[in-house]
Amino acid sequence: MSQHTDDELQLFRDAMQGVKPLHSDKASLKTRPAAIRKRAPQVSRSIRDTLSDDFIAPCDDHLEFIRAGVQKSYMKLIRNGKVAIEDDIDLHGYQRDDARKALLAFLDHAQAQGYKLVRVVHGKGYNSSDNRPVLKAMVNKWLQNIPQVLAFVSTIPRDGGIGAVYVLLKKRREDAE
Repeated sequence: MSQHTDDELQLFRDAMQGVKPLHSDKASLKTRPAAIRKRAPQVSRSIRDTLSDDFIAPCDDHLEFIRAGVQKSYMKLIRNGKVAIEDDIDLHGYQRDDARKALLAFLDHAQAQGYKLVRVVHGKGYNSSDNRPVLKAMVNKWLQNIPQVLAFVSTIPRDGGIGAVYVLLKKRREDAE
């Protein structure tokens, strides 16, 4: 056991000057606290902007991404246009930053509404300066980096073909944040 020097004891006494010691009432320690009230659930965005506009790799004409656990038979129905689209957004003409913000807000709203399948129209990129799809490549990268997106696949021709994707969303948990 270490011994304290007189200087250390005096420093402690000086620091504690004017402090009143706490006294515990053993009876109060045995009583149960009042019922804890839960806070009302707060509506908050579940899809956050953590997306990067840095390097965007070129992408194929046909887009498809599936997270583990998504049933292949259900994806086949989506791929063939057999599942109803509950909402959509058209990003034609958006600048990069505006497109990202609009996409995030749209997906957050769709998930809050309980939508399972939505369509994102990104265009084919034929009007870009180098005739390569810029927005399409960005949407491809962004969707893969949003945890609430379970899968996406290029749409059938009547829904936009290679200029749009069906997006399968995770069910929003009510107790999220």
